[in-house]
Amino acid sequence: MELKDKPIRRLFWWLLAGTKGGPTRLLILMRLRDEPANANQLANALKLNYKTVQHHLEILLDNRLVERDDRRYDVRFRLAPIVTENMDVLESIIDETLSKHAKATIAWGRSG
Repeated sequence: MELKDKPIRRLFWWLLAGTKGGPTRLLILMRLRDEPANANQLANALKLNYKTVQHHLEILLDNRLVERDDRRYDVRFRLAPIVTENMDVLESIIDETLSKHAKATIAWGRSG
């Protein structure tokens, strides 16, 4: 990993794996990787409450991980360039998170 990747890695890790709402924000980013969508489409696709999606979109907007178009109605969100340019960093965090989750699941199964 290059030195320039460390700040973005830290931001991704904090927003997507280091907080209670991180997994929801990660799901939103993964859905937006496919195509832009409005909050209602995201809520339906991810089977989440609309207000929950709006909340997490605001956090992602505040941290410049997503962008919104300039429409007054039917506002669509898309990944910000910083995310698309650092998709490899994001995917490595996903892999690490899944690996830790799998290890915890295995350990939990052994302890019971």
